[in-house]
Amino acid sequence: MKISQKTFIISLLTLSLFLLASMSISAQADKQLNMTRLKETVNIDISSLIDRQIAYLKGIYAAKIEAPKELINGKEYEPYYTRSKIKPLLFPDKTRTASIITRTRRYNNLTLQYDTFLDEVVYTDTSRTINFRFPQIALNKDIIEGFNLYFNDDSLIFRYFRQAECASGNLKEGFFEVAYNGESDYIIKHESSFYEREGLNEYKYSPKNFIRTGDKYYKIKTKRSLLRLFGEKSGEVKSFLHLSRIRMKQVDKSQLISILKYYDSLITSEK
Repeated sequence: MKISQKTFIISLLTLSLFLLASMSISAQADKQLNMTRLKETVNIDISSLIDRQIAYLKGIYAAKIEAPKELINGKEYEPYYTRSKIKPLLFPDKTRTASIITRTRRYNNLTLQYDTFLDEVVYTDTSRTINFRFPQIALNKDIIEGFNLYFNDDSLIFRYFRQAECASGNLKEGFFEVAYNGESDYIIKHESSFYEREGLNEYKYSPKNFIRTGDKYYKIKTKRSLLRLFGEKSGEVKSFLHLSRIRMKQVDKSQLISILKYYDSLITSEK
């Protein structure tokens, strides 16, 4: 059977158009597939990046606001003064925030109490409950360098004085409030003593003031014991007490700080 030249040309053109159309459709399909794959890859990369950023931010903020296992290190603290009218805790009814300084870092916004009878820092773990109450932990003193209590009317900065320092400084090992630190130093031992009253255990709060003007700390009880620390400057400090109307029987922390600042100014002016 013979095919005319015209028919052959028409068939060839039809085949060419079909092949071109097929190639175009295939190219578009490949392009669409590549775009889909690219989009999926981009989405995967963005999702992975976001996940990594979230994990990084969580790590940063968790380290600042959470108390890790390093801090929750000690023994369970059981309140032994429940029937006492006067508690051995430092200012138990005053609202406060607190922070702790360990050998590795600082932890803020904690719930802390200080037991002035046992010389223990008591941490309340608000992240969990045991028998319908938050557990309390007497923290391990070996890891604590100090702690701070922030009240509305005052901030107390505590430091743990260890045995080596205490032996040369005339102190007993334990926590002291660092009330003033200059050429001279002023620290306070917040402590309570135990006694019985009407068959109940009671605790008398009796803080002790210690001042250092040389190599050692000395407990201050009277005006004489205070003036003795200032050596040849005792006369000038005595005049300052008189002009400031400071009475040792009623002296408070702010007044003792003002005395030491005055004494330090006398020492500094000679240098």
